[in-house]
Amino acid sequence: MHAEPKCQSNQTLSKAVTTEQLRVSQPLFLPSERFHLDRESPVPLYHQMETAILERINAEMAVGRMLPREVDLAKIFGVSRITVKKVTDSLAAKGVIKRQRAVGTHIIGLGVKEDLGRLTGYTEQMAARGLRVSTEVLGVGTHRPAIKVREKLKLKPTDVTLFVRRLRGTSQVFPLVFLQSEIPVHYGIDPKEDFSGSLYALIEDKYRIPIVWGEEEISAARASAEEARQLRIRPGDVVLVMERLTYTHGDRPLEFVRAVYLPEHYTFTIRLRR
Repeated sequence: MHAEPKCQSNQTLSKAVTTEQLRVSQPLFLPSERFHLDRESPVPLYHQMETAILERINAEMAVGRMLPREVDLAKIFGVSRITVKKVTDSLAAKGVIKRQRAVGTHIIGLGVKEDLGRLTGYTEQMAARGLRVSTEVLGVGTHRPAIKVREKLKLKPTDVTLFVRRLRGTSQVFPLVFLQSEIPVHYGIDPKEDFSGSLYALIEDKYRIPIVWGEEEISAARASAEEARQLRIRPGDVVLVMERLTYTHGDRPLEFVRAVYLPEHYTFTIRLRR
């Protein structure tokens, strides 16, 4: 009596597998496609080409699919093989693609970008790209912050902050960033909250504290022993460090965060006007 439903279930599963196999077997670009890069733009052709590839990868969630051969990419984008090689070398270094001799080039990760022109949290950035966020909360508590943090937040030597330490990434790449946030305890945020989601949403939606503006510094640095351990890299490896101070009404400091990123998986972008 139960044989027929079981058969239907297997058929449904088989169709789903076939659909996924078909999707993965399709190359990221068809050989007949043509992209016209702007040769009069001050932006180099290789950068325009890499941006177009990353946008296609992110838009189609293309992990697992094949990147066309370099000779085909040269025709699709109307560039030289040297330019194509420069782009694929860059994508490989960022962990987006993996080359395999006699097999081809597979897409193994998504290029993550943050728009510096907007004040957004990590969860918002990933949601805008259709990516699912993964979070590991490493520690939450209260303490007297380091002098640098205390000065940033305009606190007295005896003042205490709420600290939140987290590893965050996506379903494709984890960990991607090691975050350490500090918020003055006078804002009343409970250390027992669930910090696995968006910190900005918690602050604004539950505690009704508006995040008005922020200032940010970005630099390259060498990973400390702790940062290397959390990000699963070697101490001294190059990392991308972002330090952000956000403010609420009255220009009152609200949160100081130090974010340490794996540079091969993260890009900051900004639109400039003249």
